[in-house]
Amino acid sequence: MPKLTEATKEQFIARFAKIQPNAQPLWGKMTGAQMIGHVDDVLRYTLCETPLVPFRGNFKFQYIFAPLLLNGILKFPKNVQIPRSKGAPPLEMRDGDLESFKKNIDRVLAEAREGTFKPPHHPYFGNIGPDRWLKFHGAHFDHHLRQFGV
Repeated sequence: MPKLTEATKEQFIARFAKIQPNAQPLWGKMTGAQMIGHVDDVLRYTLCETPLVPFRGNFKFQYIFAPLLLNGILKFPKNVQIPRSKGAPPLEMRDGDLESFKKNIDRVLAEAREGTFKPPHHPYFGNIGPDRWLKFHGAHFDHHLRQFGV
């Protein structure tokens, strides 16, 4: 699974561009527009622009699942629930747009290139650091692109 880099961003964007806003997934409930909003929100989380989600992981998530997923040995499972605060209601899915998504990809990559990318902890995997967040974004993008058949 490729990580998000300057070299892979155009491949990811070209695949996302194939998904129509009203597209229905092969699994799950999000429309194409909601999925773009979701992956964009995760980029914004790593830019520290959305509320911090409390750590809910454990040994198994941090030391078994995270390395397997982030190194491409396993793919993300289908129908994983979006992390949220304990007792919080399910998240409202917002429609995203490709232009805002592209801008946030560029912002993440610029911060990574400049050495200023300081993402927060992952809600299940803990403090994975900038490089593994870029691996996460690549794996996460691929998961949702496969969800829509591209």
